[in-house]
Amino acid sequence: MPRVRIVADYCSRGYQLLDEAARAAGELAIPDALEERLRAWNDYYDSHYDPRAFDDPSGIPFDFVAFAREGLAIAKAVKRELPHWTVIYRDVAFDWYMARDPRSYDPKKAEYEISFADALADGAGRHKRFLPT
Repeated sequence: MPRVRIVADYCSRGYQLLDEAARAAGELAIPDALEERLRAWNDYYDSHYDPRAFDDPSGIPFDFVAFAREGLAIAKAVKRELPHWTVIYRDVAFDWYMARDPRSYDPKKAEYEISFADALADGAGRHKRFLPT
């Protein structure tokens, strides 16, 4: 089963193909509108995120929660389009929150699989999109 990670990162497409089966596909076979939403989400991160914001406990310099909410909605939408793929989501808000306790911080805990049931759950994709100016 091909695996993809939905993750915002500098100079990326908003996702990483995680294995040979996924890389053989080359690109995600998702509708253009979803691909644009994913790209816009990542572009927002690329242009607005400053790594120093990660150390600010207030969350004021970068709204991790709202940004992660949109990322999760995108990951669920990708899973609905690619039900036979394993979709992993890297939750930047959870990562930021866990980093408040450096003694137990483990960035791998901020990644989790989006099941098909998660993708179909009530409210999936019904919230306001996060792309402030």
